[in-house]
Amino acid sequence: MPAIDIDPYRASEGLFECVGCGSRTQSGSHPGTCPSCGNHVQNLSVSRE
Repeated sequence: MPAIDIDPYRASEGLFECVGCGSRTQSGSHPGTCPSCGNHVQNLSVSRE
């Protein structure tokens, strides 16, 4: 049975993208809203399927 490799990547800061205007920002914690337009932001480090 082959060994399963685990990705060792650990982000020190998350990369967040606004769902409204598409601007991106880096932050150590979830910024809550977009600094440009006030819309919701999502963490790009979290995979979505």
